[in-house]
Amino acid sequence: MTQILTPADVQLHNTKEDLYMIINNIVYDATSFVEEHPGGYDVLLEVAGQDATESYIATDHSEEADDILSDLKIGTLDLSVKPTDVKNAVKIDTVEIQPEVIEGIEPPPAVLTQAPAKEDVNVDTIRILKPDIFQEFKLEKKTEISHNVAIYRFTLPSPTSTFGLPIGQHISIGAFLPQPDGSTKEVVRSYTPISGDHQPGFFDLLIKTYPGGAITQHVSALNIGDVIRVRGPKGAFMYTPNMVRRFGMIAGGTGITPMLQIVNAIRRGRAQGDKTQIDLIFANVDEQDILLKEELDALVREDEGIRVNYVLNNPPEGWTSGVGFVSKEMIEKWLPPPASDVKILLCGPPPMVGAMKKITESLGYEKARPVSKLEDQVFAF
Repeated sequence: MTQILTPADVQLHNTKEDLYMIINNIVYDATSFVEEHPGGYDVLLEVAGQDATESYIATDHSEEADDILSDLKIGTLDLSVKPTDVKNAVKIDTVEIQPEVIEGIEPPPAVLTQAPAKEDVNVDTIRILKPDIFQEFKLEKKTEISHNVAIYRFTLPSPTSTFGLPIGQHISIGAFLPQPDGSTKEVVRSYTPISGDHQPGFFDLLIKTYPGGAITQHVSALNIGDVIRVRGPKGAFMYTPNMVRRFGMIAGGTGITPMLQIVNAIRRGRAQGDKTQIDLIFANVDEQDILLKEELDALVREDEGIRVNYVLNNPPEGWTSGVGFVSKEMIEKWLPPPASDVKILLCGPPPMVGAMKKITESLGYEKARPVSKLEDQVFAF
C-alpha cells in the first residue's frame, strides 16, 4: 500500500538497518539494497532520511538502477509539509550526515540570478540555464566523429546568448520515453558540454551512443530542428583559476568531457595569469575510441603546462604508451604526487572510478568520499 509521508517521517529512517530516502518526491525504502549498492553502503548513508534527488541525477544511473528503484518505492512525499531543520549532524556508522545540499555547493549566484522584470531588459544579458526548470533547445548541427560518437550543437535563444554553465559543472537532459509495457517514463541523464560561455549562441555535446542507452539513443535519433530538454547547472565542482598548483586527471571514454572543459579554461586563462599544470591519463579500449585526440594533442603542443598520456586495452602494433587498465605504476609515473596544492580528478565508468579511488588512497592521497565535494583532494565527477 502506498503511503503518504512527511519529510519528518522520512528523517526518522536514517540508519543502515532502516534507510529511507526521497527522489523526485517519491519515498523509497532502500534498507534491503544497502549491502548490494555498487558504490558501497556509505553512498546511501550520506542521503539516509534525506532528499537524494540531486545525488541520484548527478551520478547518472543506468536503466537497471531505475528498475531497482521502482521496486523500493513505498510512498509519496507530503508536499504540504516542509522539512524540519536538522540542527546537528547525526553520527551513523561513522558516516557524518550534514544538513546540506547533497552536491556540496549551491549553484553560483550569477547563474541563479535572472534579469529584473523590466520591459527594456536585453535577453542577451541573461544566462539561459535554469537549475530547476527544463528548457527546450533546438538541434542545429550534428558532426559525426565515428560510427557511434557525434558532436551535437544546440542553439540558444539568440546569437549572443550565453549558456551560463560554470567550468566543471554539467547539465541534465530529460526525455519522456516509451517503455516495453506501453507506459511512458521520464529518464534523466547528466552530460558535460565541450563548449563554454566564451562561445555565445550555442552549446556542444559530445555523446557516444550505446545500444542500451535510453538518452543516447534518443539524442542520436534527433533530426535537425528537433529539441532536447535541459536543466542545470549541476555538480559540486567549479573551477577557478589557480585553485591548485597542479591537476592530475584520469578519464575513461566519454569521461574526457569535464576534463576537456577544465583544460580549455586553463589554456584560455594563461594570458590572465593561470599557471595551473595539468597531467591527464586518458584510458580507452581501442585507438579509434580515443575521443578528440587531435584537439588534445594540439593542446599539448601549444602549452608546455599540459601533458597527456594515453592507455589502451587493445593497443595497435607499435603502440608506445600505456597498455591495459590504469595502474598504480602509471599514476605514480604520470600524475603529481600527493600535496596540499594538488587535486586528482576522476571521470569514467563506475568500476574504473571505484578502482582509481582505491589506488589513489594507497598512494597517499586523501581517501575519496562516496559523493565528492569541491574541497576533496580526490574528486570524482
